Amino acid sequence: MEIYQYDVVCIGSGVAGMMASISAAERGLNVCVVSKDPIGWGNTRISGGIVTTNESNEKALYEDLLRTGEQINQKNLVNTLLSESKNINDKIEKWGHIYLRNPDNPIEKEFVKPGGHTIPRTLKSHNRGISIANSLRSKFLSLDIKTLEEVIVCKVIVQEKRVSGVLCYDWNENKWMGIHSPHVILTCGGAGMIYYPHSDNMRTSTGDGYALGLRAGARLIDMEQIQFIPFGVLYPNGMKGLEVGDTSAAGPYGVLRNNRDEIVVEDVSSKTREYVSKAIALEVKNGNGSPNGGLWLDPTENRKHEDGGKNWQHWKSIGTINTLKMAYGTKASQWQEKFEVCPTQHYFMGGLMINEKGCTDISGLYAAGETAGGLHGAGRMGSMSLFDGLTFGKVVGKEISKKEKENFVLEKDHFLQEKETLIKQFAGEGNEKPIRLKREISKIMWENVSIIRDQTSLNRAWSALMEIEKRSKCIKVSFEGKHNNRFLETVELRFMIDTAKSVVLSALKRTESRGSHYRSDYSEKNQKWQQKNVMVKFFEEEHLVEVKNNE
Repeated sequence: MEIYQYDVVCIGSGVAGMMASISAAERGLNVCVVSKDPIGWGNTRISGGIVTTNESNEKALYEDLLRTGEQINQKNLVNTLLSESKNINDKIEKWGHIYLRNPDNPIEKEFVKPGGHTIPRTLKSHNRGISIANSLRSKFLSLDIKTLEEVIVCKVIVQEKRVSGVLCYDWNENKWMGIHSPHVILTCGGAGMIYYPHSDNMRTSTGDGYALGLRAGARLIDMEQIQFIPFGVLYPNGMKGLEVGDTSAAGPYGVLRNNRDEIVVEDVSSKTREYVSKAIALEVKNGNGSPNGGLWLDPTENRKHEDGGKNWQHWKSIGTINTLKMAYGTKASQWQEKFEVCPTQHYFMGGLMINEKGCTDISGLYAAGETAGGLHGAGRMGSMSLFDGLTFGKVVGKEISKKEKENFVLEKDHFLQEKETLIKQFAGEGNEKPIRLKREISKIMWENVSIIRDQTSLNRAWSALMEIEKRSKCIKVSFEGKHNNRFLETVELRFMIDTAKSVVLSALKRTESRGSHYRSDYSEKNQKWQQKNVMVKFFEEEHLVEVKNNE
């Protein structure tokens, strides 16, 4: 087993992970990044590349965040985002990224207004998320940062409530690694795969950060709040789940129609993602869905109006129209005919609870980006994800740099003991296949814990997840030879189980409907839940749930 020692270990290399690593490395800390993907890959690379700004009217942005988050946002995180985000986009441009300019005045940046925003304050990127990922990667590679790519972290090691290192596995080389470090940053993204194929996330989004943090002793906040972007592709199967935009992608004149050609939602572009996703799900549940289980988005009226045509040009410029064309053909991509859409899982507002410096409950353990929760509350505005990752990545890297380099040393025997303990868990005698169990989780969650929930469906999901967890302990994994994808799938399966259970428990606990969380048996907001958050923690192999006042 190879043993390393670094000041900081960052797990994940999307926008938040790269930004945190850059921020820490620029301040003289020795940083190691462990990533299942190649550096700069993941959801950052496939994103639309739209990023919020904080260049004017900070009060309006603050109000928009709390309104969209239904007042359960952690206000200290909102304030940190506003105070630490100034000039963050200028910094990215200095590293080589290009935001699009106003065609009529190339000196001015071009601002647009995605779903949830009351004013245009969002920048579009040349070449979408690829450009942001490549620019950050270029800056990242110019620094002396150790990288371990296509390596999975199996455990964050904690001693006396303080982080002391991580245990890693390279599945391609069948090689174990231990890393001493007093500081571990979790920037692993979300957990879209618990809803596969109804997710626009990369397949590596399996809840790693949530499960690693939970089992290290940190708490999760508001895991019931999961955003489904309303317009996802329904067919062909190979493209199912890909998103074709949020509510603003309907254009100013777009409407949603059911299978009787009745208008279900008009003025779609002014509605929140949560409102439109719920409207689609309810109409389908009532038997009025399109042939493939969604509704018809009819944007055709837009092409009769100048502002509607400009909106089409906007979506064409950021690449979404290309997805439409590949899935549904030229006429749909030209907005000359209606096409089927269905909500697709997009983002977790919940995640590890952090303070304004990115610290979790466990000393030395940090989180940023989608792995962290509390900033967005019950709903997230469009273009906030990359903005959040850039800002809090910088914040976490800066916070760690202020600390002294602490000498936490784990002996090699300790890592070997952790390895052997872990391997014993994969010596089952059954014939269960981890990929099959992963797909069962996805089906259970989509059918019972997606947009519409109630106590019956949530209890059904809980029972099924407990049975899958039991079956997962029968999986046998061999560690002979290289390319051990079975072990990778099995570890991801266990991360997905922990994450899915946290979502179900949180959804059961919040007996109201708020933001992205809609319970048909408690269909209205309840005043007693105003400014209250649901917390999940782990104790002696059990998930425990509590309610915290948001003060």
